[in-house]
Amino acid sequence: MRLQITTAIPPHELEEILKKSGAGVSITVKDAEPFHGMPRWNVTVEGTEEEVERFMETLRLARAGG
Repeated sequence: MRLQITTAIPPHELEEILKKSGAGVSITVKDAEPFHGMPRWNVTVEGTEEEVERFMETLRLARAGG
């Protein structure tokens, strides 16, 4: 499965979240687009559907303070 997202989370934080998730996915950070003065990164997440969901849940919790 390949999922493309756009996020304001810096690439180094995405790498930390990936490590914490333990998900078997790879992330590729592409270019950043400015949005109200902040970069928004284009990111591709690749892996099985279950592993992508695991990473995305950890990402959601990390940004929600959970």
